Amino acid sequence: NTHIDPVVCGLPGTLPVLNETVLEYAVKTSLALNLNVAEHCKFDRKQYFYPDLPKNYQISQFDEPLAENGWLEVEVAEKGKETYIKKIGIERLHMEEDAGKLVHAGSDRLAGSKYSLVDYNRAGIALVEIVSKPDIRTGREASEYASEIRRTVRYLGVSDGNMQEGSLRCDVNISVRRGPEAPFGTKVEIKNMNSFSAIQKACEYEIERQIGVYEEGGEIYQETRLWDESKQITKSMRMKEGSSDYRYFPDPDLGPIEISKEQRNFWFKELPELPGQKRNKYVKEFGLSAYDARVLSDEIFMANFFETTVNNGADAKLAANWITGDIAG
Repeated sequence: NTHIDPVVCGLPGTLPVLNETVLEYAVKTSLALNLNVAEHCKFDRKQYFYPDLPKNYQISQFDEPLAENGWLEVEVAEKGKETYIKKIGIERLHMEEDAGKLVHAGSDRLAGSKYSLVDYNRAGIALVEIVSKPDIRTGREASEYASEIRRTVRYLGVSDGNMQEGSLRCDVNISVRRGPEAPFGTKVEIKNMNSFSAIQKACEYEIERQIGVYEEGGEIYQETRLWDESKQITKSMRMKEGSSDYRYFPDPDLGPIEISKEQRNFWFKELPELPGQKRNKYVKEFGLSAYDARVLSDEIFMANFFETTVNNGADAKLAANWITGDIAG
């Protein structure tokens, strides 16, 4: 614990300060995801008692988030099916601070461990949480959605998006309903997925598990489950709390944020050409296949290298074959 500060530790008299760069990055991410950025938003205290949060509340946003009502289009390649475009709605994006991390000796969770260590090095670091609407229907769609968000934040330069290092984290809420017109069932939250393939596998397993429970006449309980990568199953972790349990109230130490239309427009003009825009351009203007366009736009440095090559006189299709074959391998 070498990178901790008095605010995270909850020491008396310490006050939080908003990082202005975080606000800029959060607004740019919101704009890239087609969200409506609020002119006015505020911070709230999300209160809970757990060892990873010494001051016993997390600075977050509750009823007045930074941005709402967006969407993201993703290309989905299901095995044995044609690739299709899925438009996934985004409920909101809000800013909050990260909590610490528990490391359990002898187990992957608190129960059954010999002892637990608390890592506060990431506590207090700013992050944004993106909440999607219930538009995702398969594990593949979920993994492609998360992958497209990763591409987007890497293009923006706001995060490296490395899931293995915790720069990008994903929790999945899954519920099964009996038909397309039936109400949504009880949702279960899945945690501990540190790769896109794990997201897909966890979703597929949990969907089948819930279907099996219903078919046997059982009941699904609102809970948090853990993805076990070694066993390829989800395991019960704890019963899920509702939002009312957190006793949100406005943070008195952080004032409200006012974002002018002029400031939003300024940040919007600074956005780069995004992955979806590049894919469309490569297909329509350069005559590339959808596959080549996807590979070339996957990383911004590869897209820039391809465009520089073409702008210097190379044939687009030959350049694409060379880069995706000899260079990308």
